[in-house]
Amino acid sequence: MGSKKSSGGLGRDGGGRGARRVTVSGQLLGLEIPHQARRILSERLRWALLLTALLCGACRSQSAFSRAAVLAPSSEAEAAHEELLRADLGRADSVVRHGVTSGFTSLFSDDILYLRGGLPIVRGRTPANAVAAAEPLPPNTTVHWQPVRAEASRDRMNGYTYGYTIFSTAQAGAPSIRVDRYIAYWRRETGGWRIAAYAETYGAAPPPLALPSSAQDGLVADVPMSRTRSPVDVIRAADEDFSRAATKFGTGEAFGRYAADDAQIFSGPGEFITGPEAITGSFGPPSSSSTLVWHPVDGEIAKSGDLGFTVGNAVLTTTDVGPPVVRYSKYLTVWKRQRDGTWRYVVDGGNDRPKPPG
Repeated sequence: MGSKKSSGGLGRDGGGRGARRVTVSGQLLGLEIPHQARRILSERLRWALLLTALLCGACRSQSAFSRAAVLAPSSEAEAAHEELLRADLGRADSVVRHGVTSGFTSLFSDDILYLRGGLPIVRGRTPANAVAAAEPLPPNTTVHWQPVRAEASRDRMNGYTYGYTIFSTAQAGAPSIRVDRYIAYWRRETGGWRIAAYAETYGAAPPPLALPSSAQDGLVADVPMSRTRSPVDVIRAADEDFSRAATKFGTGEAFGRYAADDAQIFSGPGEFITGPEAITGSFGPPSSSSTLVWHPVDGEIAKSGDLGFTVGNAVLTTTDVGPPVVRYSKYLTVWKRQRDGTWRYVVDGGNDRPKPPG
């Protein structure tokens, strides 16, 4: 399960109720769009996504895709939401114009926190670009991003998107399609919307990748966030309380308690699980044979005080049979202040990281 603090498979496959699954080029693309999440993703988009995935390998230009009117704005969406969605969709155009690496990183902020599967968290556009350039992608591969949801902060200066990453590789006959998921936290800067934190979650483990030497300077130390007496402390504290709740009540119960009513986590390939009850249920019965603990290492909060994110590292220890098995992961969580003043996550995802040295 590519859920919060998870390593893309440490949980059970909570397929969710009402999921529709379709086979695309030999892969299972599960598209689950629960009622609560239909603010942005409509039934029309569900099939538009499939059609795009089937056709994108044969397209020489992706600009038509990024301009396609496939997103129905939510009732409260205003200009910031539209701009955010267009920025996310427009990343495909950047890939066409500048190539996969430069196009992918073109909207990264200078201080981006980048979470690539199998690597530690890195900070900075230059290290993130080095990681992206080292990706072992086949020739003739194009990349599209299809947002499922977007939301901006009250001051329209921060926001988030998440959805599908679609890799299409041209080959004889039908193109080869791979579908992953992503979470992006955005910040409005002088040049427009820029991505301040980015995580890919995977239906299957990504190809192995060694950390490029040019990215070493960007490694984020595995040191818990400290109290700063600044606004970001509220989401640091929420994330730390979340981890303590997982220890006290069990992982599934904690994930439900800290989920917003319309929160989503990622499950099997292409699937989302929505809402506290379904999220708790996706973890199955509580178990004393496994523990999941985590801590945030960095974060950011909007000046309007209603939206923010944390990134951090997690450790899963399983003692089913034999000696304990330990798995290491990292995560990106987007937090939203609720009407009662509490902070709850709206989307969450994670992937593997290496065993820490020493």
